[in-house]
Amino acid sequence: MAPKSRDAAGRAFRTTLGTHVRRAAGREPNPLGRRSDTQLSRLVVALTVALLLSFALALLTALAVLRVGQREARYEGQHHHRVTATTVAAAVADTTGSRSGVGGFHTQAMWQFPPGVRGSGPVEVGSAVPAGTEIRIWVDDHGRRVSAPRPGTEIATTAVLTGTGAMTLLSGAVLAAYWLGNRRIDRGTAAAWAKEWEGVEPEWSGRPRRQGSGEQ
Repeated sequence: MAPKSRDAAGRAFRTTLGTHVRRAAGREPNPLGRRSDTQLSRLVVALTVALLLSFALALLTALAVLRVGQREARYEGQHHHRVTATTVAAAVADTTGSRSGVGGFHTQAMWQFPPGVRGSGPVEVGSAVPAGTEIRIWVDDHGRRVSAPRPGTEIATTAVLTGTGAMTLLSGAVLAAYWLGNRRIDRGTAAAWAKEWEGVEPEWSGRPRRQGSGEQ
C-alpha cells in the first residue's frame, strides 16, 4: 500500500472511530439518530478498547515468556558444561518406544566431571559408532546428563508464538462477543422497524388498521 493510501486509510479510520466515540457519549447532534445507532457505536468503542487491551496483554505475556527463557538460558550457560565422553559399547539402533525415538542410535558411555569424578550412562549418537568413540555431551555441575542450553533464537521464537497464541485467543473471544452483541442490536432494530411499519403501512396501503393497533 502506498504511503498516501495508508495516510488516507488512517485518517478515515480515525474519523470513523471519532464519530463512534462522540455518538457513544451522546455528543453527536443528529436528530435522526436512533437508539440502535448509539448502541452500535458503544459496541464498536468497546471492541476497539478490548482489542487494544488484548494486544497489550499478549505483548506482556510474550515479554514475560522471553524474560523467563532468558533467565533459564543464563542459568544453563553457567551450570551446563560440555564434556567429552567415551563410548564403552557399540551403538545400536533405537526401537519404537525408546528414549531416543525411532531413527537414531544409543550406547553406553563414560565421562569425568567434575574433575576426578567419573560418570556413566546411556547417550544418543547419530550413527552406529564403535566402542571407544569420543563424543561431546552436556552435564550439570554434578556430572549428570542434561540437555544443551537453549539458543536465543529458540527462546525468542517461543515468546513470539506464545504472544501470538494469546492474541489469537483473546481477540477471538472479543470478536465473538462483538458478533453476539451486533446480532442482538440487529434483532432489536428489526423488531423496532416492524413495530413502526405496523403503524405506518396502513397509511401507505390504504387498508384498514387491525384491531388493537391503536385506533378504533
